[in-house]
Amino acid sequence: MKNLLVASIMLVVAGTGFSALAADNSLLTLDEAISLAVNNSPDTKGAEALYGAAKGERLQAGAFPNPTLGFDAENIAGTGAYNGSSNAELTLGMNQLIQIGGKRSAAISAADKGQTVAYYGQSRTKLDLVRNVKVAFAEAVAAQEQAKVMQDQTKLAHDVYATVSKRVSAAAEPLVQRNKAKISLANAELISERAKGQRSATIKILSSLFNNAQMPVSLASKGFYKAVKPEVIPEIEDVLKNTPDYKQQTASLEQANSLVDLEYANAIPDPTVSVGFRELRSTNDQALVFGVSMPLPVFNLNRGNIQKARYQAVKASADRQKTLLQGQASLAEHTQAMENAWLTATRLKSDILPEAQESFKLAQRGYNAGKLPYLEVLDAQRTLADTRISYIQALREYHVNKAEVERLIALDNDFQGVKK
Repeated sequence: MKNLLVASIMLVVAGTGFSALAADNSLLTLDEAISLAVNNSPDTKGAEALYGAAKGERLQAGAFPNPTLGFDAENIAGTGAYNGSSNAELTLGMNQLIQIGGKRSAAISAADKGQTVAYYGQSRTKLDLVRNVKVAFAEAVAAQEQAKVMQDQTKLAHDVYATVSKRVSAAAEPLVQRNKAKISLANAELISERAKGQRSATIKILSSLFNNAQMPVSLASKGFYKAVKPEVIPEIEDVLKNTPDYKQQTASLEQANSLVDLEYANAIPDPTVSVGFRELRSTNDQALVFGVSMPLPVFNLNRGNIQKARYQAVKASADRQKTLLQGQASLAEHTQAMENAWLTATRLKSDILPEAQESFKLAQRGYNAGKLPYLEVLDAQRTLADTRISYIQALREYHVNKAEVERLIALDNDFQGVKK
């Protein structure tokens, strides 16, 4: 009877190595999950579409205004000499709006900057997606590993219940001990089922990031158990200014300034030049017709649009500064959280987890020697399970914050999938 309990104990102790899943090459890896997301997520397709639209806007900004073709017939269908069309004057002409004041160059500049904004927006979207996959993958692996711990806990509780039941039948233990073991087994089964449900939920969240193109059964956990000490990031402001986030805000500011120039240019009226050919039927003569027209800037000086554009430029400058400040604050927060999680995981792995394993072994030996009740073994096993869960949670926190830090300092060329 005791051999059955010993075998279960050794199963739990061996399980603390966390190596079983990593040996299976068929499991979905983090790199594979990222690739699936980049190739299937609607977010990437939407960002690429916005960049394509910006390229179309730039193409349109370089187009000249179309000429206008006109035809006039004068001195017809009147009275006296002008009855009919014998004295008609027929004019076929063309009008062309001439843009002055730098309108076209300002529009092209604004569209160029808009294309740059869309390019960095595409880069940001894909980097955000990679970050989200890393976070979801860490959450899913943590849930998967916790489910394994709970499964081990349930198996041990079941074996302990079987052992205690036999001892109660042999009058070696009081009946109340079997009742306690049965309650412990029921609780372990309930917690294990909840852990399985959490594992399924996190995997569904992960698969939604790549548009459910693949529903993984299990995830590779080898990389999850690798944690290195966070490095100090020098010249944080310079690093953040080289990220797509700050570069996009810079491009937005430049675009806003170009739009200010465009509104000032729009305040200058554009002349329309006309040229045509006229036929005078009364004398059968022909002549060329030239003309120039220009709006008078009396009622509309475009002041409202100029004021709007200037304030939008001020807003764009403030947004850029806000992006830098928020990046510095977020980087400090996630870097500290990442370091705390690393310290916790390192301490648990090197000191606390081995102590919990040793206590479990000692409790098992005491039970075998008849010096300790089985509840001591169960308590030691529960402490070991809690420690394993704490270790998994610390690693989860480490990887989640690591993903955030990597996203905050990611450069544009850190992701080669962005089209330009």
